[in-house]
Amino acid sequence: MKTKGSLFCILDHTKTSFGQRKLKKWVTQPLLKSSEINSRLDAVSEILFSESSVLGQIMSLLYKVPDVERGICSIYHKKCSVQEFYLVVSTLSNLETAVKALVPAIQVQVRASLLNKSLLEIPELLSSTKKYLSKLNEEAAKIGNKTELFKDLDDFPLIRKRRDEIQAVLCQIQNHIQDVRRMLNSSSVDYVSVSGQEFQIEVKNSVVSSVPLDWIKVSSTKVVSRFHTPFIVENYKMLNQLREQLVLDCNAEWLCFLDHFNEHYHALSQAVDHLATVDCVFSLAEAAKQGDYCRPVIIDEKSEIMIKNGKHPVIDVLLGEHQQYVPNDTFLSENSKRVMVITGPNMGGKSSYIKQVALITIMAQIGSYVPAEEVRIGIVDGIFTRMGASDNVFRGRSTFMEELTDTAAIIQKATSHSLVILDELGRGTSTHDGIAIAYATLEHFIKNVGSLTLFVTHYPPLCELERTYPTHVENYHMSFLVNEDDSKPEDEQNHLDCVTFLYQITKEVAAKSYGLNVAKLADVPKEILKKAAFKSKELERSANVRRLEKRLAHLVL
Repeated sequence: MKTKGSLFCILDHTKTSFGQRKLKKWVTQPLLKSSEINSRLDAVSEILFSESSVLGQIMSLLYKVPDVERGICSIYHKKCSVQEFYLVVSTLSNLETAVKALVPAIQVQVRASLLNKSLLEIPELLSSTKKYLSKLNEEAAKIGNKTELFKDLDDFPLIRKRRDEIQAVLCQIQNHIQDVRRMLNSSSVDYVSVSGQEFQIEVKNSVVSSVPLDWIKVSSTKVVSRFHTPFIVENYKMLNQLREQLVLDCNAEWLCFLDHFNEHYHALSQAVDHLATVDCVFSLAEAAKQGDYCRPVIIDEKSEIMIKNGKHPVIDVLLGEHQQYVPNDTFLSENSKRVMVITGPNMGGKSSYIKQVALITIMAQIGSYVPAEEVRIGIVDGIFTRMGASDNVFRGRSTFMEELTDTAAIIQKATSHSLVILDELGRGTSTHDGIAIAYATLEHFIKNVGSLTLFVTHYPPLCELERTYPTHVENYHMSFLVNEDDSKPEDEQNHLDCVTFLYQITKEVAAKSYGLNVAKLADVPKEILKKAAFKSKELERSANVRRLEKRLAHLVL
């Protein structure tokens, strides 16, 4: 199921169910080897820039292909119906024929190794399907009739024997009609079938007295009566027993037939996996056409994330053409600035920015083009995030407990090759404790872990780490413009600042968070806003006085 607003939803342009499932695995399990990533990127590039017509023909083959992956799995576990078997195997057989016809063109025109290898192996892997289809009666297979399913009974001697026995009994019953005609002295008498009862002898009620006493009456109307002779009763019973046995024999032979077919399961599964891979590559190529995407450069030498004019892949698509997402740069490197401390006003785009960096990194390691002008990624071994605020009622955990539990797990698992993203750590407790925990945690990542880190905070003291670790830490903020409110109240100290968000990552620290501006945007009543503005100014003055007193005391000492 697609979830609107997810990375998977943006990348998913697959044509098959099994391709969609494989793409989901790609998104949730990014690659860690540059050779594998570049192999996918080469395939996507070929689809985007090749003028070969064979790629379009291959793409057209994927339309309306049923879920053959689940189909062959159902066949393997002998849970499939005859109709499902025929649909799956005939589909695979048709694909084998179609791809085989394209092999000469593929060999010459398709250069990407991932596409070339996948496509050229498919015909051989599917070659067994025609043999099994040739054994089946198409009409019987489409209606699920196992008793007429197999064409050549030389391979099914048990079925042949049972059908011969049935035919022998039918001949005896048919020959018996001559005896019946002599008994009734009527050459026109014949068998009729009524309500599923076969071989009934129909006699008009006006002459029913001529019927032998040992005949058994089966049914009647106002005009006629119908009978079975003792011979028919005995042989009809035998015929039904043989027919039932034939059904059992056909079921047994059907299971044996599936056993033989399942010897090719792994080959067929591999072929379907190749088809899914091709479908995923076409999907990534289609996603790359959504905007100004570029091919990321993957490096092994060091941990590094360099993004020039990057965009959030999901928001950029959701906004559409009318509201363009503001692009931003990112540079993190293990040998220089590897920690970004990000401040800025509420709703200024901080969370969207750090998510953008994570998503572009994931896309690059999937083997996808990315929404940026230029990207260089040193492979990360994991992306660890702590974002959002929510409690866990079922486990009895508060918001702050959840926050610290997640952070502790990240501290244990992150390495120098990881990307760590922490969004407003420490907000779930008092200001002093929150600052202390956030400061100590960030310093731990700087000194002991050495990971590439994006740390969003509203705590100014954390920005002092730039002076402590100037080689590795740099302060940034989401830029904005501040203008005084046009409707300034009479009391000068109660007025609110009007903040215009620019959504641009910029060096240095933001002086304030401008939370009252968000309250204004949320339509909080003006009386409350005025009171809040007054209280904010009062607290700001108090804080400034305390800072000044501390500085004076320090100078005196």
